[in-house]
Amino acid sequence: MRALVRLLTMVVVIGALQVPASAGYTVRTGETLGRIAAELGVSTAELAKANGIADPDLILAGQVLDVPGPAPAPEISSYTVQPGDTLGRIAGELGVSLAELAKTNAIVDPNRIQAGQVLDIPGRAPARDISAYRQLGTWVDVYDYDPAFAGGSDVAQLSPSSVDAMAAAGIRTLYLQASIDSPRATGTLEAPSLLGAFLNRAHSRGMKVVAWYLPTFTDINADLQRLRAMRDFRSAGQGFDGLAVDIEWTNGVTDTARRNAALIEMSRRLRAETGTAIAAIVLPPVLLEVVNPQYWPQFPWRQLASYYDVWLPMAYWTDRTVASGYRDPQRYTSENIARIRANLDQPKAAVHVIGGIGGSSTAEQYRRFVTAARQGGAVGISLYDYRITEPSVWPILAAK
Repeated sequence: MRALVRLLTMVVVIGALQVPASAGYTVRTGETLGRIAAELGVSTAELAKANGIADPDLILAGQVLDVPGPAPAPEISSYTVQPGDTLGRIAGELGVSLAELAKTNAIVDPNRIQAGQVLDIPGRAPARDISAYRQLGTWVDVYDYDPAFAGGSDVAQLSPSSVDAMAAAGIRTLYLQASIDSPRATGTLEAPSLLGAFLNRAHSRGMKVVAWYLPTFTDINADLQRLRAMRDFRSAGQGFDGLAVDIEWTNGVTDTARRNAALIEMSRRLRAETGTAIAAIVLPPVLLEVVNPQYWPQFPWRQLASYYDVWLPMAYWTDRTVASGYRDPQRYTSENIARIRANLDQPKAAVHVIGGIGGSSTAEQYRRFVTAARQGGAVGISLYDYRITEPSVWPILAAK
């Protein structure tokens, strides 16, 4: 903290030594703009620009020059915890409340901070990059590409070369399952060499890749290990452009309260140690609140709100019946977007809608999906999944 105080003090002192812009400088006989600039501690270019001087050699004795003011000091947007710091002391030095600082950094227990931890300062933290979610996307799971999970389908598995057709179809983001909690799993990351090949191929085609994983919540340390491995994965120096947590598994922890607690704690820890954007792939609220409220009752929307940057509801209208009224993609999509924002108490929450399931809808239904996403202000859309979606669908979705 003392280093921060010294830095702020130094900025104030340096600013006080600058010649105020309103004071002006009167050119004396024989002076040049370059000499004046050097005396004032500014560059010749800055002084010329501040006074609209096109030719630095054309100045006159008696001419009054405006002196460029100092550039504003860069606003500090983060703070690195030092040994002996407390959250309360940091908040006081930064001029924010303890509650604000804790909420911004998803800190549940103010006594649990560690030296070296980087804290975002409320109101100053730069927005995390969610550009990967603002584009048309498609989904690929391990059953689509990994030989260890082959079988059960007469559709050939995908390979990294499949990315070429995705790019040609206008798809700009590939959502790739990079890990799975299964006895058939080949490691913490699933087939790393294949993951790297998909990643590098997509980047070479101007596409982004978001890695996703479905936690079971039976062991959140193991879940976090897989998520960290995805976040830190590199192939030829390239990493994934996004990290997404697929929040839908209920069989691992059947008790709702325990499952919610595990989900919240896992999310809190992932957020605390990850500076980049994290996405939440979620069950659609219409399913949880209207169609089947017993599937995951008391889903902790509010408690998760500060941990995720973008929300991806699995709004598969093909799972709904005609009688329910939600087989209509436009109604289902619109209501899910609205309910997510209401549940989060974030009217402008970034929502990327996952439609589907691919290959089971008409062209008109896809158009209604696109219309609803646009009218609802969704940041992007995608369709699950690529392997079963007809090529003719992608131009319709690209109209978003």
